[in-house]
Parts: sequence; structure tokens; C-alpha cells
Amino acid sequence: MNSSQRISIRQHLELKLAELIERTTARDTAVESCADDNEYASRISEQKINLALHVRETKLIIDMEETLSRVDNWDFGICEDCGEEIALARIKANPTTRFCVSCQSRMEEDHLGRVG
Repeated sequence: MNSSQRISIRQHLELKLAELIERTTARDTAVESCADDNEYASRISEQKINLALHVRETKLIIDMEETLSRVDNWDFGICEDCGEEIALARIKANPTTRFCVSCQSRMEEDHLGRVG
């Protein structure tokens, strides 16, 4: 991966990270009380969804920050399992990926074999 590709990926990540932080910060996870039990139940359900999204987005923020710290390192874009270069198209589609398609597929199959 050349330096202009790394710069492009860094800029893309920084933009997506800023958008994600803004969206996560703006999400209201509080539930206001109300007299109507049905409305309150609806608000509780909405809160659960918002909290789940918040947890997911927080993990993604951490992944993106870790990726940003790795972008300028020599090993960015190298599969952490097999040591081969990760395809640029895969990195563009999922910049936080740490594994090539083959290794990721194998790990998912191994995981499904243990779970199922």
C-alpha cells in the first residue's frame, strides 16, 4: 500500500469517526417517565434499542481509533493471522479489518463449528 492510499484511508476514517461520534453523542438514551403505561413501555423499548446502538457504535469508535493509530505503521493492511497483504478493495470496504478474506472466512467457519 502506498502513502497516497494510506492518506486516503486515514481521511476516510477520520471523517467517518467524526460522524459516528456526533451521532452517538446526539442519541438520547434517557427515558422520561409518563402516566400512560403503554407509552412508558414503548419508551423503554426505544431506550433498549438506543442503548444497544450506543454499545455497538462505541465499539466501532474504539475500532476506528485503533485503526487510525495503525494506518501509518508498516504493518497496516497486513493480515494479523497469515501475514499476507489485505486486498485494498477489502480495506476500502472495511477499513478496520485486520484479516484477509481467507483468514476471516476460516475464523468465522471455525466459530460457527464451535457454536452450532
